[in-house]
Amino acid sequence: MAPKAPWFWYQPRLTAPAALLLPLAWLYGLGLRLDRWRTRPLRLPVPVISIGNITLGGTGKTPLVMALARALQQQGFAVAVLLRGYGGKRARPELVTAESRYADVGDEALELAHQLPGVQVWAGSNRRLGARMAIDQGATLLLLDDGLQHWALARDLDVTVLDRSHGLGNAQLFPAGPLREPACQLGRADVLVLTGAQERGSTEAGQGQAKALPWPPGKPQWAVTFALDPPQAARAAPLVAFCGIGLPQKFFGALLDAGLQVVAQKSFPDHHSYAEAELAQLLTLAQSQGALLVTTVKDAQRLPEPYRAQVLPIPLRLQPQALDPLMQLLLARIGHG
Repeated sequence: MAPKAPWFWYQPRLTAPAALLLPLAWLYGLGLRLDRWRTRPLRLPVPVISIGNITLGGTGKTPLVMALARALQQQGFAVAVLLRGYGGKRARPELVTAESRYADVGDEALELAHQLPGVQVWAGSNRRLGARMAIDQGATLLLLDDGLQHWALARDLDVTVLDRSHGLGNAQLFPAGPLREPACQLGRADVLVLTGAQERGSTEAGQGQAKALPWPPGKPQWAVTFALDPPQAARAAPLVAFCGIGLPQKFFGALLDAGLQVVAQKSFPDHHSYAEAELAQLLTLAQSQGALLVTTVKDAQRLPEPYRAQVLPIPLRLQPQALDPLMQLLLARIGHG
């Protein structure tokens, strides 16, 4: 289970708690440089597209991966998604199916497998082996999920995703801040995708913040928007909402933006494994309010079996037209069409 993001990660200045953690951040940065120095990327016979983050959690990477996978399928590619699988215990990759267990492959892998029929999803830390296994099973294009800091595979395009309302936070490396790499490495990617553009009152501020990012002039960047796709049942009743994701307020805010009636909300740490006692309390709260209990599709993968039928997952979709410029660049880069 990942802890909640510390409050000081998203302060505009270096706070005392962050300053105390700087020695650990320097050690983390040293380990990152050594890992990159000693790794020689493997070039594969099929295109490899990486979608990753320079910050920890909550950027909207997973719905972007799903949207790209669907769009590439429509272009005639046999797509495979490779990911480590948060919380998964496997080094040897596993082809994820509806029967796979959360404890083995992680919640993101299960969500991708359920949402992407016809797409291979491989979860395991040895992504070189996963790539070979996917190609052996017919994949003609690989999507490397959470791949910006994965050096073992060479890629044709690096896409980095950033939440525009949170930006780089305090611009410090983990654990002093939310960065996985120094801020100057943001420009190492080929494309910057800014998410969170639909947040209330944030459009102007988001544009200004994007200009302040260390992103090279002339390199492409786009803002994309996501929208919830609530079932009719969620539109017709009050809701008690809960989630364990990197930035939980984004989910709660999106429910309100969709015009849904949220009467109570509860956040948990990112990738939280729900205990039956916690869900029993949430169900009791919902019943006392005459409300439905709702969560994200990713959280739904972590629910104990007895509770899955009692919680309504609400999917998040990328607005299709927002993907067009990225798809044009991607297809040009891999020489398709």
